[in-house]
Amino acid sequence: MVRSGAVKLGAQICETVTLDQKQTDGYTLSSDSAQVIAFGGVANAHVVIITCDEPCKAALTCLDGSAQVVDFDDLLLIISRTNPYTAITVTRTPATLTNISVFLGEKA
Repeated sequence: MVRSGAVKLGAQICETVTLDQKQTDGYTLSSDSAQVIAFGGVANAHVVIITCDEPCKAALTCLDGSAQVVDFDDLLLIISRTNPYTAITVTRTPATLTNISVFLGEKA
């Protein structure tokens, strides 16, 4: 949604990552507790794409053990070629029903 008079920005992303494995899932966040994201056949996520319809927080843990929390709304896109993610949880804005879609990719 663009407010009247607000500047609308867009960015085209031109990145290529050849993937060995991928996992896609959709979740409805109906409680305030963190939702663990299932990795399926993906051992290490080099590509992480999460879309949401309400603001969220993602807690991401890398292969080296480092962790960070990222606030986002609409889209979170991360490509990490050398230090992939091994665990992800997503938390909704309190008391706000939220739908998310997740794509995880493991590079070849």
